[in-house]
Formats: sequence, structure tokens, C-alpha cells
Amino acid sequence: MKDKIDFYSEVEVLPTTKHKQYSGRKGVVMGVSEEDDILYGYAVLLHDKDTIDCFDKEDLIPTGKKFKREDFY
Repeated sequence: MKDKIDFYSEVEVLPTTKHKQYSGRKGVVMGVSEEDDILYGYAVLLHDKDTIDCFDKEDLIPTGKKFKREDFY
């Protein structure tokens, strides 16, 4: 399993996602779906949207850019 992506990290949606309309778009990790050390996916705020979308862990790759909590709250 790949490493967990940190909160407020920018990610890009991979072309292999089942949500093809979001392929190649970027956003920020706002939540993590995890239970008993099993990572299921992420809640992502895409840069041009006002709502959160959920993606499987395999759908995302970090860009290396980090934001701060204060950028959103």
C-alpha cells in the first residue's frame, strides 16, 4: 500500500479513476476514510468546486504542494 496522503496536500485525480469527469483535475485533501489501519479513500475539495468529492486511494497522486488549515477555515 502506498503511503497515506496528508491533510491539506494537493492531489491530482488520475486518468484511471472511475470518475472520468474529474480526471486530471487538482484539489486538496480535506478528509481521510480510514478504519482499523485500512485506508479506503480521501475527501477532496477540487480547486474549482465548493463541495467535497470522495475518491478511492488509487485515484489520486500527490503533487507535492501543501496548504495550511488556515487557507480553508
